[in-house]
Amino acid sequence: MAKKQLICAENIKVSFGEQDVLDFDKFQVFEGDKIGLVGVNGAGKSTLLQVLAGELEPNRGFVRINCEPFYFRQFEEAWDCYELDGKEVKTMGVREQIWQEQVSGGENTRIRLAQLFGCQRAVAFLDEPSANLDQKGIELLTKRLQDMESFVLVSHDRALMNEVCNQIVEISFGKLQSFDGNYEVYKEMKQAQTDRQWREYEQYNSEKKRLRKIYYDKKVKAQRIESKPRNMSSSEAKVRNFIGNRKVEDKARSMEKSATNVMKRLEHMEVKEKPKEVSKMRPDFRLTNPPENPIVIRGEHISFDYDGKMVYEDASFVVKNKSKVVISGDNGAGKTTLLDMIIDKNQIYVVPGAKIGYVRQNLSDIDMDRTVLENVMEVSIQKEEIARTILARLLLSERDMKKKVSCLSGGERMKLAFARLFVSDVNLLILDEPTNYLDLPSIEALEELLQEYEGTLLFVSHDKEFAQQIATDMLVIDNGKVITVL
Repeated sequence: MAKKQLICAENIKVSFGEQDVLDFDKFQVFEGDKIGLVGVNGAGKSTLLQVLAGELEPNRGFVRINCEPFYFRQFEEAWDCYELDGKEVKTMGVREQIWQEQVSGGENTRIRLAQLFGCQRAVAFLDEPSANLDQKGIELLTKRLQDMESFVLVSHDRALMNEVCNQIVEISFGKLQSFDGNYEVYKEMKQAQTDRQWREYEQYNSEKKRLRKIYYDKKVKAQRIESKPRNMSSSEAKVRNFIGNRKVEDKARSMEKSATNVMKRLEHMEVKEKPKEVSKMRPDFRLTNPPENPIVIRGEHISFDYDGKMVYEDASFVVKNKSKVVISGDNGAGKTTLLDMIIDKNQIYVVPGAKIGYVRQNLSDIDMDRTVLENVMEVSIQKEEIARTILARLLLSERDMKKKVSCLSGGERMKLAFARLFVSDVNLLILDEPTNYLDLPSIEALEELLQEYEGTLLFVSHDKEFAQQIATDMLVIDNGKVITVL
């Protein structure tokens, strides 16, 4: 039995000014499709959701909507308490919060998810639904999406897409490419695609060299045939041509023609471009003069309260040198508070040789009127070649490096902030939700750099896949205590 078509978008083009954001032939959503949209920041993921939901009129083409969709927007705060499904509100753990005037970011997301799951629409468009959720919230979202029949999802959470998606659609330069399977399968298929491009490029180069050699060999032979030997007089050359089966001129002309045919084959060969490859050059970490102490951070019997609420009570922990520690806990448990206490050295001992580097959320230490490269070199103790390599590995192009920071997107500014850390003299990184504002390719690029990082790292992240790929140790905050998990 054929699946029912829910959405069909054809011949779509969306432009903002002179920039074409979307330009594709067809995109369809059928019953049972659980589609994850991927692409770099600015590729058009949110724009596509707006088009599919009928909220944005494309410059060209049409969208046929055969059902009533639900659109979960990335930034939205309004809801009607009286229209919420009581069962869903209870399931999402926000029964009390729906009546409050102010709620946290995570609570806001849970309330809007309760609104989504209570409306029973045929298809949902979800733009970053896991934003601000703690691990329990993400697990609950995952289960509910597994039970949902059809949706189109934008998310930077790879673990979520691996658990819930059966199709991945990549947006690149306005075009759409579909891959059956979850995000992990998509990555494998993309890697196979890259491997195939390398093989084709190498075969193309090999064949080009072979044909060029044949061409030059034939050209040399034609010249030799046409030229008379040094010790042969002109009259002897005429006799040679007279008694030969073919004239020398004919033989030379034939060889020239053969060479020309080879050159035509060369000119008509399908050009295979070399796949893009980023240099893996790494900073010289010795320049940061890192501490040699086995323990770099120690907290003993710390207590802290905020507005009368106890956050930590007689808590203790240590951080080993060169370890990569993820700090885990529910929303409001005190993860960011612990990072602030370490930075301020409030009740916490940090060895003198440790130089702390962290990214301010408002990026106040970045000069908006200077270029990307100037901002990096301002703090760099590494050579400019290394600084450029780090920027490139964070997917900032040579053109981006010449831009003023004021012209960058939020995600690009975050990548600049990380690049400054990697080339500066710091040897202890502290990161609070570093994957916020980053697209998936950028998250994976940052992940690779942090895996290679030779110093000590503490970070808070609700991105399960990101934490698993990087962390060597875990600190779990629970009921005012800090529990070490190795």
